[in-house]
Amino acid sequence: MTKSVFKRRLLLSAIATGAFGIVPIGPAVADGPAPADVSTEPEQVSLPEGFPETINFPVGTRIVSASGGQPPEYASRNYQVDGQVNDTVESTVAFFTEMIEKNGYEILEIEKGNATLIRFDTIGLDDASIMVMDMFGDGTATFSMSLIMDPEPE
Repeated sequence: MTKSVFKRRLLLSAIATGAFGIVPIGPAVADGPAPADVSTEPEQVSLPEGFPETINFPVGTRIVSASGGQPPEYASRNYQVDGQVNDTVESTVAFFTEMIEKNGYEILEIEKGNATLIRFDTIGLDDASIMVMDMFGDGTATFSMSLIMDPEPE
């Protein structure tokens, strides 16, 4: 991963974790065992309001966190979505690559290493990337998607 991509990821992670006043959407988890009448199954997290409808996810994706989507009075919108897919990294990368091209986005680069980083662009996007990896070493894919939208014209 290049130094500039690493710095961008670090900034976006800080935004996603609330370091700049944005709170990630997700269920609150208390310490200790769950009460007997409450399901311990993780909830599906909803995508933020205004998330681009042209961005799709593989069948069976579980969104584990999603943040961003500032109100319209802000100059730009930023989205950070993390998910898990019960499929291989290779199949997940192939899905996202095909989806990006099919929906009119331009792939800028695909960088392979311990994770695969797909950078893409289109009108209305300032910066967009999807990082796909086998985070847990179990052969299934996790991904982190970052979208920074261009400011709306005034």
